[in-house]
Amino acid sequence: MANLTILKKTRRQAAVKITGTGLANVTYTDIAYADQTIPLNSAGNLIWTISDIAYDVGNSANIKRGGNLVFAMNLGSGEFNLTDDMGVALDENAHSNVTVNLGAVEGTVIIQFSKGIGFNDPDRQNQGPGSL
Repeated sequence: MANLTILKKTRRQAAVKITGTGLANVTYTDIAYADQTIPLNSAGNLIWTISDIAYDVGNSANIKRGGNLVFAMNLGSGEFNLTDDMGVALDENAHSNVTVNLGAVEGTVIIQFSKGIGFNDPDRQNQGPGSL
């Protein structure tokens, strides 16, 4: 089983690094910021697109969401700044957990997510007078 490390976790973005061999799963609770609430505690209410991918893999590897292939990686390294370079994000099954399969040879994959719908922030507008 591959190792998962959280590199960044803010209210609107998150980044994870997967290293080793085999499979790693990234769930919405892995990337939720400490004070964010998840409505109905269900991934179906969330949108978290993949905005950037960097990898160095020893054999073919892939990223799946909801059981569907969303990105395939060949032997070697690569970097895709999807939102900067192409103006798009990988939004297929953007409510589903992410599974990264590094295969039998060690590799590294870094994925950046943009958190959209469903990652609710605390309501700080009604904290009363004098709370500022």
